[in-house]
Amino acid sequence: MQTTEISDEALDEALCALDDLCDEIDERQEQIEEYFDPESDRNLKKRIFSVKERLIELGEEVVEPLVEYLYDVDSHGCIIAADVLGKIGSSAAVPALIDAIETDADDLCEDASEALVKIGASAVQPLIDRINDRLDNPEIGKNEREICTIYPIGALSRIQDPQSFAFMVELLDRRAEDGEYPVDMGFLCGCFYDQHNYAIIPRLKAIAEEYKDVPGKFNHISAEAEEVLTRFEIDQVLESEYWTIHGCCHICENYDPDKEICGISDEYEPRDAFCIECEPKRAFACDICYSSDCDIYNLPPVDVNLEYRQDQKESVDEFEITNTRSDYDTGSISIANDFNELILDSSTVDILNELKEFLEGAGDSFSAGVFLSVDCGDAVSGKLVRNGDCVVAVCDEHDGAEPELKPEMSFELEFDSEAIDMLIPVIDTQRFMLLCDSYRHPEGSRKWKKNAGIRELLGMPALAEEETAAGAKEPEPEPVPECDHEFELLKEHKKYTVYRCVKCGATRKEFS
Repeated sequence: MQTTEISDEALDEALCALDDLCDEIDERQEQIEEYFDPESDRNLKKRIFSVKERLIELGEEVVEPLVEYLYDVDSHGCIIAADVLGKIGSSAAVPALIDAIETDADDLCEDASEALVKIGASAVQPLIDRINDRLDNPEIGKNEREICTIYPIGALSRIQDPQSFAFMVELLDRRAEDGEYPVDMGFLCGCFYDQHNYAIIPRLKAIAEEYKDVPGKFNHISAEAEEVLTRFEIDQVLESEYWTIHGCCHICENYDPDKEICGISDEYEPRDAFCIECEPKRAFACDICYSSDCDIYNLPPVDVNLEYRQDQKESVDEFEITNTRSDYDTGSISIANDFNELILDSSTVDILNELKEFLEGAGDSFSAGVFLSVDCGDAVSGKLVRNGDCVVAVCDEHDGAEPELKPEMSFELEFDSEAIDMLIPVIDTQRFMLLCDSYRHPEGSRKWKKNAGIRELLGMPALAEEETAAGAKEPEPEPVPECDHEFELLKEHKKYTVYRCVKCGATRKEFS
């Protein structure tokens, strides 16, 4: 009995904290005309995180009251409730979450869909039942439009399960009496990418061919099927989901393109295979490979659970590893969660080589280009130190540090051997891109070509002694016309957005 009373009190306190937080967010939303993102406010973001943590700790006990919040679409409470219910993972929340994805509230639809995907297999049959019901018994929603099946199908497709795949294939075969499909056929074809089930490839090829030259509204069906097939091909080549991409054999110095033999392994390798040992012999360009849509500069993140210590408290959280190419020969690797970020500024290939050697066991510490941002604050210099089989990222201790930086000095982020094994391929990929980029820039290329090792790598004859003698006159640099940049979105990160010029390839980073 005592346990029940304490639990009820904790539940009431957590829900009261949620109500107070939502009231404040909703009030601020009413005061401005445009959409207000509460996570753009640092203090609100921390409070939201704290309230969510309290609710998640209550587990199944909080599911029933949280479900009620999903139906108040005018309050930010529905967004918080959807996120928490997804992290709790209770099948009891599935019916209400499916109701939520049928609303016109975009943020709620997306968060509820994400929650259903996290719940996984137990959400598959209820989603199938709802889709069938909508197809058999169309219903008009509050917006006076027929309730569509796009969000339920989209959520179902992201749950990789034999049952969801089989149902999606079944939907491909459904036609009404007039020959029309009951769902958007192009959208359905696109959804098969999330299933990552290559058994659908023959069927998609047939659909792409069937609708290839059909005029009118069916054009997009062939286009969507072709898009999924192309992405499947790229995934099979790059395996970028697992970060096995390091370098392209087609431009590696040790590759024989006629025999398609790798000089390192002395075995057959497709020209678009990727390897770790080779050096590029020229700049990488996606249009060299048949998979011309390859986006090597916008690879998916790597998720890893890391232990960290802050304010004398130990925690484990999911961190996202991403690589960013900031300029023609610079970049960085980010390891971040919602509040903290470790930045490895990979400005040169040499730094990356040293970093990799350190992670593999060389030396007791590494500090070149290491920065830490704690609680979304400004980045301060840091270092990596070895602790047994682990590597720990810590803030550098500066005697003259500003008072506001001192609390951050206690922050530590730990990489065990498994996390290190996940980080090293990211470093190899970044190294490959920087090596390739060094061939792109004319001035940098001229300097590289004076290096005997690089000349040998490029198959160029050695320079005469007088050309390399001290005091030899440098060639006049070729004038480079100034680019009137046209930037387009390249990559979105939790803390910043990267844009790339479509003309010259220069990049620009904007912090949020």
